Amino acid sequence: MNTNQPGRISFLKQSETQPDSDTKRNVRGKRIFLIIILLLALISCGIGMGFRFMYHMYKTLPSPQELCNIQPSLVSKVLARDSTLVHEFSVERRFWVPLNKIPKDLQNAVVAVEDRRFYKHWGIDVKRIVGTVLANFVARKYAQGGSTITQQLARNVYLTARKSMIRKIREALTAIQLESYYTKSEILELYLNMVYLGAGAYGVEAASQRYFSKSAAELTLNECATLAGCIQLPEYYRPDKNSNLKRTNVRRNSVLKGMKKMRYISKKQLAAALRDSVPRNPQEPVSKNAPYFIEMVRQHMENKYGEHILYNGGLTIYTTLDLAAQDTTDKAVIKHLDSLQRYANRLFLDSTKAYQELGITRVHYLNRFDSIYAINRQRYKDLPDSMRLRTIHASVVALDVATGAVRVLTGGKDFSKSKFNRAIQARRQAGSAFKPFVYTVAIDSGYTPATIVMDQPITLETPEGIWRPENYDREFYGPVTLRDAVKKSINLVAIQVILDIGAENVIAYAHKAGLKSEMNPVPSLAVGACEATNMEMTSAYSIYPNHGFQAAPYFIEKICDKNGRVLEKHTPEIRQILSPQTSYIMTSMLTTVVRAGTGASVYQLGFNRPAGGKTGTTNDYSDAWFVGFTPQIACGVWVGVDERRSMGYGITGSLGAIPIWAPVMVALHKKLPVKEFFPPSGIDVVSICAKEHKIATAYCPEVVTEIVKSGDIIDTCDVHVLKKNLKKGDIIKRFGTDKKISTDKVKKRSLHF
Repeated sequence: MNTNQPGRISFLKQSETQPDSDTKRNVRGKRIFLIIILLLALISCGIGMGFRFMYHMYKTLPSPQELCNIQPSLVSKVLARDSTLVHEFSVERRFWVPLNKIPKDLQNAVVAVEDRRFYKHWGIDVKRIVGTVLANFVARKYAQGGSTITQQLARNVYLTARKSMIRKIREALTAIQLESYYTKSEILELYLNMVYLGAGAYGVEAASQRYFSKSAAELTLNECATLAGCIQLPEYYRPDKNSNLKRTNVRRNSVLKGMKKMRYISKKQLAAALRDSVPRNPQEPVSKNAPYFIEMVRQHMENKYGEHILYNGGLTIYTTLDLAAQDTTDKAVIKHLDSLQRYANRLFLDSTKAYQELGITRVHYLNRFDSIYAINRQRYKDLPDSMRLRTIHASVVALDVATGAVRVLTGGKDFSKSKFNRAIQARRQAGSAFKPFVYTVAIDSGYTPATIVMDQPITLETPEGIWRPENYDREFYGPVTLRDAVKKSINLVAIQVILDIGAENVIAYAHKAGLKSEMNPVPSLAVGACEATNMEMTSAYSIYPNHGFQAAPYFIEKICDKNGRVLEKHTPEIRQILSPQTSYIMTSMLTTVVRAGTGASVYQLGFNRPAGGKTGTTNDYSDAWFVGFTPQIACGVWVGVDERRSMGYGITGSLGAIPIWAPVMVALHKKLPVKEFFPPSGIDVVSICAKEHKIATAYCPEVVTEIVKSGDIIDTCDVHVLKKNLKKGDIIKRFGTDKKISTDKVKKRSLHF
């Protein structure tokens, strides 16, 4: 049998290959099945992961409570007593305005440029997203944004500006949520109040104020289009920058054309608006006045309400500040201290006599001075560098005497260099400004303004050794009345009075009047050997013109939240410290200081109201005071060096403090009526012999009037009286006239008296 037959071979080959083909098909089928299973598993896993991703994404979305309670950061405003804006506290400068207070042109402009299908979509605009993707693909860069107004709102409120796919998904999902919770009008109101518009302005109200110095409700079509154009790139299109004007104009025109396309404006309106230039009227920055006052407000608010509420809560803080007077005060302080510093420096340099050692003229030395150490550090190492350690500062406090409202407060020359508030933090020796407290206790102890005290040398033993106090001018006046002692600020009289009435009684009164420092019951207390703040001194002096009552100082009238609800309102705290009679007598004596005493320069510097007060100067001229008052305002001025160094010989309260006090009080009284100090009941006006300082008789050659409490006993002049055998020459001599006076007439005068 031929095994090589073709048919046979073919059959054998066919039979041999058949099992291999089936196997391959089986393997291929299994592979396909496995692939399908794998694909199904992957799809299932993907779906599962997708669901898991979406679940976790959903968990990160705002809760219903957050969606329903959007709390944007709002500016807290500080207002002066006349409601003028003084300061703002904010993280984001934003003022909330309802939609009905936002011009329709501005609403339409924003819709036209940011989201033309705003009123048709449900949070995301699918048509716009597709168009944006195609535009960006063709441009091969990010050329357009596809976010709707609702998406932008979601991003502004809940998300960050960081670009990522995750953020875009969250943005879209949050936008859909917002659309289910709010109407289109509510969403637009939220958006217009939240959006950033450049220059630190958030929301259309803040931006309108910043760029156009007006409220959003007053914006024109041109201004609305300009503002809407800022949204895309706020710093790039803000109209207040000269470098932006060209592109801002192009952007505004684009907005206007979009409004025309949306039929929000007519062709005529478009043409008119395009002819206008880019509007701009930038707002001046919020006043930098009253930094020490504002710092007190900040500390009070943070301590009571917390930092977050202050900077985000949209509070309105009504204060007692007189902004115009504060501005005058700050300028007066800078002007006077600059002048006083030059004067003090020259006094200091003169005292070194360094120009003699250097062999140059005094004038050349003073004019070319920079630092004493630069001349010869070793030679002058024990002397303070005038420019560094002798910097003169000042504090000013002005109070409404009836209410205690703080009208002016300055704590130093430059808040940016020193935030130390010398008006309320610096405790300085009061010097002669303390003497009124001594005399107040004396009046309550039976003294009168006509009481005689001998101004004479005295020697006192103290724990530190023998003390021989002196008057400022180192003179002695002999017998003087209390009124004259106050007027001339005689040290030795005050010391003898405190020795008589008791230093403990004076300390008790000073503490009652609000001075808080510890005081030693020593004779030197009479001349101000104690410390007090300017606020304490000014408040204590306010008792005198206020009929013995003291109103506690305060600086905030009320605080309202963003909805106008009153959170806090000042309640007056008024105490009676003195009797009206004692306070009036002290007021009267202190007016003498201003009329003819150490405070007389008050009137020379232009303040012409009825006023009283007292100067004060401490040892070595390290502190200069003037605390004074009118029937309406009490004002204290302190001037000195923080390191308690001498300002220089002769820098007294009159030279150092009154030049600030006078212009401040002029400003504070501009709108106040002129008032006099009226006596209360229980005050008698009596005639006093000018020579003997006793109740005048009919024969006293010179008589002055004085006030005393009803019931106070004053001796009658026993020198100028009618005597038997009175001769004509004696009468002429006693009455100081050469006219003929008969003894009968003298008797008649005696009977009449």
